[in-house]
Amino acid sequence: MAVQPSDDFMILGPIMTSGNKVLEAIHALYYLPENFKLILTGSDTASQSFFKQVMAQITRDEVGHRVQFDTDTESAQAIILPNTGMSRIRNSVAGDSPEALASAILDLVRSR
Repeated sequence: MAVQPSDDFMILGPIMTSGNKVLEAIHALYYLPENFKLILTGSDTASQSFFKQVMAQITRDEVGHRVQFDTDTESAQAIILPNTGMSRIRNSVAGDSPEALASAILDLVRSR
């Protein structure tokens, strides 16, 4: 198991089958400090065309160094829920836009 530097804040994103929520989670990184990293799971089952969209979003936002695929999810300090109507669990956030997700993540960090 790889140990993350203590200043990295790891976020578990929606599973790769969650469509636009995954793209919004990636774009939310654009609004967050550099030490915020995103873990995406399910890339092995994602369609090739969606995976290309994901990679295009990562490239467009220049966050490739901040996105990890199918790595240690136990290091996650926050979880992005794919749906704002889902029940709230500890350290979870939801939002209907990348900006709302980034804001919710920052609120979570400040509340710690």
